[in-house]
Amino acid sequence: MILQILLSLSITGVLSAQTLALHQTGLSESGEIEISVVAQLDGAMASGISFYVALPEGGFEVLGVDRPYVQGPLLAPAVEFINKAMDLAESIGAPEGMVILPYAAVRGAGADRGRTGKGVVARFSLRPLALGPQWVRLISTPIYESKIVLHDGVGEQVFQHLVDIELGGGGAEREKRAGDGRRGWAEVKAGLLTPVAR
Repeated sequence: MILQILLSLSITGVLSAQTLALHQTGLSESGEIEISVVAQLDGAMASGISFYVALPEGGFEVLGVDRPYVQGPLLAPAVEFINKAMDLAESIGAPEGMVILPYAAVRGAGADRGRTGKGVVARFSLRPLALGPQWVRLISTPIYESKIVLHDGVGEQVFQHLVDIELGGGGAEREKRAGDGRRGWAEVKAGLLTPVAR
């Protein structure tokens, strides 16, 4: 019994430190910016991932809008289930004025599908359309939940920390707990069901 409790506590500690971060990894002469999405799994074994990048509407052109993400080495090769830019009409419950870039991929069946450590899970490129600094954000909300799929292919774990990046300025990064500023389901539903004043 005591061994079971200790094992449970150690697993919880391992899973609680997971971080997903955005890092600028390239800048071309034409002004295109490459962003890497880096996962720090801290001992958790992952076989898949889903995450949501939020961009200010009209702030950036997403390059390769039909398939904006290029798979990174941490979970490759993986089957991609979502890899596209969503327009505002599709982004129900998204932060106001933001365009969502979702990504989801899972490694195939087999005993060797779990991955751990730190590495790039995907890359994407943007072209700024507006002057001045703008934040590119990772979000985790009741609808857009950034998480890993555990190595058993069934369990999931939400990322505990997300790191946003400022583009067009000093390249600052800011870390936040995944739940910061997140609306609960009741608030999301109330917003969807409240009639719009005309």
